[in-house]
Amino acid sequence: MTAFSPISAVPGLLSLVLAFACSSQEGAPAAAGGSSPAGGAAAAGQTNMGGVTGASGAPGTAGSPGVGTAGSGGAVGGGNNGNGAGAGGMSSGGTAGSSGTTGAGGGAAGGPPAVCAAPTVSLTGADAVVGKLIQFNDNGGWCWYQDERAVVDTKSNKLVIASEASGGSRNGHQEAVIYNLADGTKSAVATLGTAITSDVDDHDAPALLVRPDGKYVALWSSHRADCFSRWSIYDGTAWSAEKKYDWGPNGCPWPTAATNKVTYSNPWYVGTSILAGVRSIGTDPAVISSDDNGETWKFYGRLMSSKQVGYVAGYFKYWGNNTDRIDFVGTEAHPRDADTSLYHGYIKDGMVYTSTGTVIDSSLKDASASSSNSKDITLYTPVFKTGSTLGGVKLEHAWNHDIVRYADGTIAILGQARVSGTGSDDPDKRMLYFRFDGTSWKSTYLVKAGKKLYADEQDYTGLGALVPDDPSTIYISTPYDPNTDMMGTGKREIWRGTTCDNGATFKWTPVTANSTKDNIRPIVPKWDANHTALLWMQGTYSTAQKFATAIVGTITGL
Repeated sequence: MTAFSPISAVPGLLSLVLAFACSSQEGAPAAAGGSSPAGGAAAAGQTNMGGVTGASGAPGTAGSPGVGTAGSGGAVGGGNNGNGAGAGGMSSGGTAGSSGTTGAGGGAAGGPPAVCAAPTVSLTGADAVVGKLIQFNDNGGWCWYQDERAVVDTKSNKLVIASEASGGSRNGHQEAVIYNLADGTKSAVATLGTAITSDVDDHDAPALLVRPDGKYVALWSSHRADCFSRWSIYDGTAWSAEKKYDWGPNGCPWPTAATNKVTYSNPWYVGTSILAGVRSIGTDPAVISSDDNGETWKFYGRLMSSKQVGYVAGYFKYWGNNTDRIDFVGTEAHPRDADTSLYHGYIKDGMVYTSTGTVIDSSLKDASASSSNSKDITLYTPVFKTGSTLGGVKLEHAWNHDIVRYADGTIAILGQARVSGTGSDDPDKRMLYFRFDGTSWKSTYLVKAGKKLYADEQDYTGLGALVPDDPSTIYISTPYDPNTDMMGTGKREIWRGTTCDNGATFKWTPVTANSTKDNIRPIVPKWDANHTALLWMQGTYSTAQKFATAIVGTITGL
């Protein structure tokens, strides 16, 4: 459970009344007798949050008492980390159900009713914020296509944050800060790299990974300026000198444009190896790997072979469990160059699959960059098809913000799309939420996203973040009040969304209010169910190459 803590607020916080105790899993509605809670009975042939419907298992225990009527006809839970109950499991607040069955990997029948409520928050005064605002780096920014930009080292009780500096003596430096969660102290800002200071760009911010031995890996690249992926390793005392992987032997720069070089880094463990998604070959994502915890890197394989349309062949967000699987959501192109949709797939066992487990690429590992079994992104599962209607408006030109696969096997994605017919210079952009229940993707309209952040990027917005340890909570940045879809004070504020129905609807509470500076690009690194680190950029964002923003955030649960 993730909750706001009644930590002392910065000046401007009048009161914070905590009223949140939200379950991280909720069952789908039962066939009869009410809705089921976490681990409750699913309707026959459906999937609940607890797991994909599976074959019958051994008899389960009787459902526990509640305050409503009993659920009935539940199918057996049997899928991803299943907690699904069998027939007769208890409904939301239901009376005791009869003996149910538990599917393979399923949870016991019945269980206590879930409790879910949004926090009650009252904010007044200038620059108000829920909780204690912490400044982690006074000069930092990031794009949103490198992950993770912050990681929690649970063994050492540290929060590590990476970013790119803009302006001053640190202009163009890749940096990291280590924050001690035990006592609230932080290290001096460490410089990871200075080799690409001529390419000052938030796209150059590093991605981080915690190694099993407690060391940290930082991996980054320039924004199409050269053919290198760069890395540094923290040994517990200091960051190593920058090292480079050369994409030249893989064909960099790739045909069509001299700027078809390397951008972004997304490292995740799969088994004992690290696989890192990098925009590279033909501006498609490809993967480099390390079998020695990031000490050395080699080419692994090409993830996609989509045709380049305009600037690039698509934008990809990744989420890994650092065990055996990496999920991704991608587009066909930049939304200013094509009418884009969103597609999902995942990497596992050396292959690449659709959402429902159909193999598209039977071998991610390739002999070379020019010999690949990779396919076009459009062969993967559509999450959002351009031209779809949500919130009463027809939407097109989609982009992706965030993706998480939760412990119960469900997957969520945040994104945005333009309202059809609103032009291409500064189109009307709307934020969207998507959830996969093991069978299909469901879509939810969230809120207006506001005007573009700057002139050259018509689709740049404040973005949003999922909470890896809490499927009921999301965060977004928008100048609109998502409760009303009406414009606020004009600055981009951080809002918390709480869903008690698996993403069908959200209740909204402010995290910031009456701000004198924009609050944009929130992120939440994985931690645990009792703690949340919410970080974002605060300040003035002029362009991707020039920004006067600090990395700030709040920590709850300590």
